[in-house]
Amino acid sequence: MSLLVECPSCKYRNSTKAKLCRKCDYRIGKASSKCYWIDYRANGKRRRERIGTSKRASEHRLREVLSAITEGRHITQNKNAQVTLRQLRDWYYELTEVMQKRSYPDIKTCINNVINKLGEDILVSELELSMVENYRKYRLIETTRLKRPVKPSTINRDVANFRAMLNKAVDYKIIDSNPIGRIKQLEENNVRKRVLSTVEFERLYECCPASIKGP
Repeated sequence: MSLLVECPSCKYRNSTKAKLCRKCDYRIGKASSKCYWIDYRANGKRRRERIGTSKRASEHRLREVLSAITEGRHITQNKNAQVTLRQLRDWYYELTEVMQKRSYPDIKTCINNVINKLGEDILVSELELSMVENYRKYRLIETTRLKRPVKPSTINRDVANFRAMLNKAVDYKIIDSNPIGRIKQLEENNVRKRVLSTVEFERLYECCPASIKGP
């Protein structure tokens, strides 16, 4: 039972301790786009599972498999490692309960904002809280078409709709778990500037003492 890393160049699966690919000598130790696999034996058969680019998720899955083998339990497939964000989004947009919502266009905009930044082809198992945090940092320095900063409330809506999609996928057993279920919202400043109408100003003016009204 071991953790393997796939060479980005030739796709050969190497030990995680290897600095160079055994097949093509590619420097996998410094590669940023490495994909991890787990290798194990169950019921006398050798099995391999492609997990994704997250080493942490791969190690977690390996521990799950080891625990199942030790306890004699059936090894279930890791659904999170079989579904991409693109596939999940396409499925979610076709749900009747989602399509019937008045906010359906806004829901699509919010989710697309997140997925376009994270990448359509990454697996759900590759999602980490740090990735969503980087998305929020990116959005906070962006400006709108009117050259105004993107509000935290707007970013919260993006992430909330993205998280709702993942939660719904768990409900429908499309994936096993929501990797970002514990993420907290950004603090919002709900104070709004408001200009008094002419009538309101006149009423306020009439209530002011003479010292404030002036000559």
